[in-house]
Amino acid sequence: MAEHRTCLVDTHCHLDLYPDPASLLRSVEAAGIYTIAVTNAPSVFSHTKQLTEKSRYVRAAIGLHPELVKTHAHERPLFWQHLAETRYVGEVGLDHVTPDTADRSLQREVFAEVLEHCAAIGGKILTVHSRRAASTVIDMVGRDFPGVVILHWFSGSLREASRAADNGLYFSVNPAMTRSKSGQALIERLDPDRVLTETDGPFVSLGKEPATPPDVSVVLRHLAEAWRMDEAEAANRVFSTLRRVLPVKPVEATP
Repeated sequence: MAEHRTCLVDTHCHLDLYPDPASLLRSVEAAGIYTIAVTNAPSVFSHTKQLTEKSRYVRAAIGLHPELVKTHAHERPLFWQHLAETRYVGEVGLDHVTPDTADRSLQREVFAEVLEHCAAIGGKILTVHSRRAASTVIDMVGRDFPGVVILHWFSGSLREASRAADNGLYFSVNPAMTRSKSGQALIERLDPDRVLTETDGPFVSLGKEPATPPDVSVVLRHLAEAWRMDEAEAANRVFSTLRRVLPVKPVEATP
């Protein structure tokens, strides 16, 4: 029987925004890290899809970042066109840092359309931005969405987190969250069976360097402490959660 090594999971990484995406992809492949390569606009999806199409562990996601909706909403037809090419959707969602009511309204319009198109196809896996808009995002997704929704870098309240979990949503935790008191408090309260790991690299940094998929190990150390288990057990628990979402297999150990 083949032995398996600990599997790492990065459900939210902007592969296309690193200086050398191809080199990073090769290192992720060699390490066997299951990674969702999110994109911020439909017009850049094809490049990431082409880069990852022969990858065993990295998948390209079609996205339209809420902070880019104001300038890229016209790319929606391209989004719907590419949606049939991938099971993965992200980065999408809402960002209510902006006080611009017209921008917020357009974000909600676009996100509602994304949810509608994904629901019509079914089986999509969404990684969703919800900064200062958690309650609205949870309401829009609802309880019966026919797919998987992962709340990326969740910064809502504990009550909102509880409501999201009750609706069947997941949470992805990154290194930046483990460094803040609010993030630590959230991690302590999250159901471990609803937690996945992410880096959000290169937007999240470790020291002076952008985080890369292997840096989910930083998150696992914190999760292991919060869950009172060793890191290998924490990694296995995260991977078990991923396997409920995706039909993935453990990585065989190198002889």
